[in-house]
Amino acid sequence: MSALQPLMRRVWPRAALLGVAMGAALSAQAQDAPPVRLATNVERSYFPPAEALLRKAYASLGLQVEFAAWPLNRAQVELTAGRLDGVAMRAEVFFTQTPAARKVDVPLLTLQVFAFTRPPCPAALSADDLARRRSAYQRGMVVAESLIPEPMRLPANTPSDAFMLVGLGAADYALTLTTPWMAELPVLTRQGNLCRVATPLSQTVLYHGVHESHAAWVTPLEQALRALRDRGEIQQAWVAYEREIAAQNAGLQAQPGRSLTLTPVPPPAASAATPAAAPARTPQ
Repeated sequence: MSALQPLMRRVWPRAALLGVAMGAALSAQAQDAPPVRLATNVERSYFPPAEALLRKAYASLGLQVEFAAWPLNRAQVELTAGRLDGVAMRAEVFFTQTPAARKVDVPLLTLQVFAFTRPPCPAALSADDLARRRSAYQRGMVVAESLIPEPMRLPANTPSDAFMLVGLGAADYALTLTTPWMAELPVLTRQGNLCRVATPLSQTVLYHGVHESHAAWVTPLEQALRALRDRGEIQQAWVAYEREIAAQNAGLQAQPGRSLTLTPVPPPAASAATPAAAPARTPQ
């Protein structure tokens, strides 16, 4: 061993220097790399927290991210053609139907399929109900589409358009993926408010995905997202977003060709009994 010690003392510093040099080279390559292009849904109501979490995960790889809010079908075409680096969040079935996509196996969000209709709303819908009535849904939302018999399907460009079809009477139900707390917000159309069928039709988990050309990213992204999950950051992001939406908005406005728009809560009107300068009472 004594004969090897001088050699090892010479080799170890060189190996350490080589590791530092390789790390610096990889960091420089990441800095010079163009931003990672990820598709979100044209429906923006629950994507802001996911985008913040993904920026953190990619930052751990030394990569910056830019997001494109596209219709689901366009995002799938662009990803398959290799013109897109990944998709922000998609259901499990998306990855089985899109061979070019690689799933990052850390759950980001659990969503449920809810049905909306004109009042009065039933407590639940059966498969027979969906087989007898027309249902609108966002084109490409395969989780919702799979619940509707083909003759009863009315695909729309956005969830907002699907709700508009119900408001206009062209569809009986609008099916959409959302969270239970988001589903409690009333949906407002030009023809009146829609109500939510209380019992969800199904549930699905959303995952991040990257193009197969970036398969090397999958493992480090899984490590980064698991670290965020273990620290509670993923759950905290959704809780904080839920509180913000619930406190500041009275509903979701459906407008043709657009994403659903959050409608702010109107300020309370001042009266003689309650002067405008009086401090607000704490909600009970």
